[in-house]
Amino acid sequence: MPSSSNDHAAKLTRLRDVAMTVRGPKNAREISEAADLSPNTARKYLDQLVEAGVLETIDAGRETRYAPDRKRQYLDQLRELIETYAKDDLANELDAIRGDVDDFRRTYDVETPDELRASVGADGVDAPDREQRIRDAEDWAYFEQRATMLQEAITLYDSLDAAGRDRPGVSV
Repeated sequence: MPSSSNDHAAKLTRLRDVAMTVRGPKNAREISEAADLSPNTARKYLDQLVEAGVLETIDAGRETRYAPDRKRQYLDQLRELIETYAKDDLANELDAIRGDVDDFRRTYDVETPDELRASVGADGVDAPDREQRIRDAEDWAYFEQRATMLQEAITLYDSLDAAGRDRPGVSV
């Protein structure tokens, strides 16, 4: 039989895993069902995760919903990029993304993912082409977000990498 401390840690881990992977804000009951915990237990752990800055709360009328803290996720992703990849690798990925975006602009003669989405309704666009345009618009929007993240990682790379090396016990 696991100790109370291990049981607590397992429940918190299970709840955190569920709460961090939800699509859109969810209430405690929805998260508790997915994590196989009672709603009261879930609320307790959800509140701990909010206090730790892992989750944020969203008031939806009389109900509180929980979602991953977007700022923390963004900063965690930046940190992971900087710790995982060399600066040149980040620059090469950014260059590849820019090439893909340029291809979308040339192929569809549009300037933004939204213009590409709007072109789905154009005369002469058949069903397979509509589906491809929708997929390409989704990819393009993702690439733009990824490019922004890569640019910021490259900009911050030297200062964050140096800060990591200066701290005792931290290897980069």
